[in-house]
Amino acid sequence: MRLKRIQNDFRVFEVLDEDSDLLGPGEHIVYRVTKRGMTTPEAVTIVAREAGVERSAVAIAGLKDKDGISGQFMSVTGGRKISFKDDRLTIRSVGPATRPLESRDNRANSFEIVVRDLRGDDMRRVRVNLQEVRDQSLPAYFDDQRFGCLRHGQGFVVRRLLRGDLDGALKDLMCAPSPYGSEEIERYKSGIASRWGMWGELAAFSKGRRGQSLFAALLENPDDLPAALARGIATTERTIHLFAYQSHLWNRAAGLWIKSVVPKEKLAWLPCDDGALPVYRHLEADVLAELQAARLPLFGEGVDLDERATRLYEAVFRSEGVAAEDFLKLDLPGFRPKGEDRGLLLVPEFLRAAPAERDELYDRQHKMRLRFTLPRGAYATLVAKRLVMPTEPGDHRLILFVSRHRLPWPDDEGRISARPERFQPGAGDGGDDRRKVWQDRSRPAGRPQERSGARAPGVSSSHWKPARNEDRSRGKDRDDVRTRAGESTRETARDGARDRTSEWPEKPAVKAPSPWANAGKNRKRPPERKSEPGSGEDQ
Repeated sequence: MRLKRIQNDFRVFEVLDEDSDLLGPGEHIVYRVTKRGMTTPEAVTIVAREAGVERSAVAIAGLKDKDGISGQFMSVTGGRKISFKDDRLTIRSVGPATRPLESRDNRANSFEIVVRDLRGDDMRRVRVNLQEVRDQSLPAYFDDQRFGCLRHGQGFVVRRLLRGDLDGALKDLMCAPSPYGSEEIERYKSGIASRWGMWGELAAFSKGRRGQSLFAALLENPDDLPAALARGIATTERTIHLFAYQSHLWNRAAGLWIKSVVPKEKLAWLPCDDGALPVYRHLEADVLAELQAARLPLFGEGVDLDERATRLYEAVFRSEGVAAEDFLKLDLPGFRPKGEDRGLLLVPEFLRAAPAERDELYDRQHKMRLRFTLPRGAYATLVAKRLVMPTEPGDHRLILFVSRHRLPWPDDEGRISARPERFQPGAGDGGDDRRKVWQDRSRPAGRPQERSGARAPGVSSSHWKPARNEDRSRGKDRDDVRTRAGESTRETARDGARDRTSEWPEKPAVKAPSPWANAGKNRKRPPERKSEPGSGEDQ
């Protein structure tokens, strides 16, 4: 199963609060900005340029995903009026506003997601889970997008700071290898790592590139690491790392809450870069009502925790090996945690699934289109994972791809095996990820793995490029071994090896007698017919 396979597979649009006092006569103008494959900061830069103002004059309600098509509102203070359109960005005026746009003006986000590479049982699970989510909601975890620091090998930088390892935190920020980085960027980071501690060399090596200010500060005063961090790492980047760790703490606390009230036989798990996330299959009405009314604030200044939330966070901080008081005392620019109220459960609105269609990218498979609306701060990929989740205990053979990222499904204990590290050389393009060979690794539930993320020798960035259009029709060349009675297809190894876990025997090929056996010697024989991969003759 695959999410975000191509750009059109993921669409999100902001929904403004109709009761807001935003729109009205004033010096500000609100624009609807539709971007394709572009980050929100990149879009802000273009809006500021077109309006002839500084970037600080552009206000947004929140960040939107780069992968996919997203529509969001931005307000501009002063400047000229904008009407802009190119292949990646469209800017249209909504009207004047009384004040700059704020996060509270974004009431919700409307999503349309395409799930691809579906088989019969996958579609059945979506239909069953659709009704369960409508009736039972799901925990409001932070999903993979919040944890880019884990996916790109940096780990939780804030945790290093709290443990007093400022040098390690800086090194992770600047040169942690990522399996998703381009060759040029990874070579640059490798050069930083090999020169680490030689600040003069690094100041020259990084001239005109990321890290120049950091290494210049360390050259001037090698002992003042906090000053170098404040000077050399952008506030936005520091804030992203703070939010990642704060969200990790919330996920762990929420997971403890869910496991404490859900019977083991009704417990299920979702895959996530932050570790397996516990959810439930079906709850009694009284337990569900308790969870729906529960609030679990983000840990930080300015919020009051009740007795239960206090116990949960105390347990989480003990497992993290850091003190809650030290987290609250963080006093670096961009590293000042503020609390925020958050409901324990998430209730998708207008949840529906369109009838299954033939998948034009994956031969003999189907796709389904999901539509729903979520409150601000909720994650659509989390809802999609819940909808494709196994409906019965013991079934954890699923593999989910989110864009080019592979997520094996946790087992009934929340353990994730066959953890992907990196592509192997010669694995082919992104059009058929079943041929990828992954390094196996198991880890316990609730423990995010901070991987080194180093690229395997000889693997170039070209292995991460999506399949070209001409490659998408190669479905008949995939060596799929299909199981009986609608069971999910098991992965096969690269180079066409058969599924070693299959229990049903291989059928020998039966070759029909040739009608040319007794033909004259001078008669030309037709070429021998070869079986097509995937046909019944090679099973």
